[in-house]
Formats: sequence, C-alpha cells, structure tokens
Amino acid sequence: MKFINLKLIILIFLASSINAFAVIDVVHLGSFGKGKNWQAKQYNEGSSKGDNTKHEPSVDAGFTFKPKSTVEVIIKDNKYKFFTIENRAWLADGQNGKKLIKDMKNGARVLVKSVSSRGTKITDTYSLIGFTKALESIDKACS
Repeated sequence: MKFINLKLIILIFLASSINAFAVIDVVHLGSFGKGKNWQAKQYNEGSSKGDNTKHEPSVDAGFTFKPKSTVEVIIKDNKYKFFTIENRAWLADGQNGKKLIKDMKNGARVLVKSVSSRGTKITDTYSLIGFTKALESIDKACS
C-alpha cells in the first residue's frame, strides 16, 4: 500500500481571544526557512489584535489527527505534548511554552510525532532554520 507522507507545519501564532476557536480574521505574515516550512500568522477578532496572548505554539497538519490523541514535539532531549482537535494541535496545559520557544530558537531540528485518524503513526523532522524570522515577523506585526 502506497501512502503519501503529509508534511506537518508548525505554526506560531497569536490567539485572538481566550477561546482560540472564536477567530474571525487571519492575517498571513509570511513563510520562512529553506522549504518555507515556517509560517507566521496573526489572528484578529474584529479590529483587536487579541488578548495579549504571545507566542502560542500549535501544529497545523495536512491530515486529521486521531481523536483524543497527542502530538509529541521533540527538540534535543526536551519533549512537549500537544492536544489535538481535527487537524490542529495546541501545547497542552502544564507544558512550558516559553521553554519550547527558547528551544526552537536555539535548536537545529524539531521532531514531530503524531497519529492520523486512520491510525498511521507519523514522524516528521524539520529544520528550525527560519523559525526565529517567523517569530520576529509576528512580534513586529503585533507590537
């Protein structure tokens, strides 16, 4: 059986409100890195830039995750868990988002492990080249 390995794109974005699902307007700020794997987006609710939420990591997949599964993001020896809803995953409560961002700025590669809705285990590795520029773009747009 032949299957296509769909690429995960990690997004760093600003949520427009406490409820990330109430997003009204999404502004694409650009794609960064060699393979343009890093995307910067700003989420707005009306004319507001959000509730001062900064650097909220998420994973946006080209497929639907297995319901109630987790995504594991690994940088060097540090592991982070993300909870899933359909094709998106957000950093789980209790995980240190600031440490993840620091690891992403200082790391060379990120490993992303997930399970698709079909039960396929997927492991992708991405270069972190371009991550810092994507984050700088977000900070500039949201300051």
